[in-house]
Amino acid sequence: MKIVNVGYNYKHPEGFSIYRPYGSGDYILLLLRTDAYFIINGQKQITEADSLIIYKKGTPQYYGALNGEYVNDWIHFELNEKEEEKFNKLNIPFDTVLKANNTTLISGFIKSMFNELYSQNTHKKESLTLYFELILIKISEIIKLSYEKKENPLYNEFTLLRNEIYLKPEKDWSVEKICKKMNLSRSYVQHLYKSFFNKSIISDITQSRIEHAKYLLSSTDMTVSYISSICGYNNDVHFMRIFKKEMGVTPSGYRKQIHINQNEVEIRKNQNPFCLKSH
Repeated sequence: MKIVNVGYNYKHPEGFSIYRPYGSGDYILLLLRTDAYFIINGQKQITEADSLIIYKKGTPQYYGALNGEYVNDWIHFELNEKEEEKFNKLNIPFDTVLKANNTTLISGFIKSMFNELYSQNTHKKESLTLYFELILIKISEIIKLSYEKKENPLYNEFTLLRNEIYLKPEKDWSVEKICKKMNLSRSYVQHLYKSFFNKSIISDITQSRIEHAKYLLSSTDMTVSYISSICGYNNDVHFMRIFKKEMGVTPSGYRKQIHINQNEVEIRKNQNPFCLKSH
């Protein structure tokens, strides 16, 4: 896999268009920051910002600004036949506009590739390849998630449920109560939750409570017992055992570590960085 060129946050004026009847001579990934239009197989498509397309080598390229300025990121690259199989394994289609709700992460990787390309780093080639492979993995995840959303109307309901789990960690959450709330069988709820969010309900409930506990331990003087109760635990010992399992330290130990770190920061703030110590 060879990265030919990379562009980040390229801006073009209103009326901008590209017409390459024989393609660009290589493969190209376009990540749209603004609305645009594409003509694919003779059909015009209106495409929203936060969309992407990967043109296969030799495919005609015809696209441009829809209204106002046109902004995109892009990667020109070369593939051999074996490397093209990676796209098939990741279920990434060529010459197809894909909608991604948030392309910030991918755009960040492209920015890193842009900086790497013009650096003098010893392992520049290897770094570019790794960044690009990570981009492909993220695109594959976007496609999978988009498919699940379209195919399963329950996705939005489960997203709201997950938001509530994180916003209200003190609630008496259990798989049984969630199944009753969703009016679905236990096995189906667990399967959907795992497929949507790549983790089990129980692990997400635990994570929401531990994250809330960490916040309270680091920002308040509440007792560990009280924090335990408002994080959904009826038993202090159980809370401390779970916290230590997740964090590798007890709640009191975590609070002590945080306070020590905060004190070090305050001390360094007050130190004169130009003061030389004698030894």
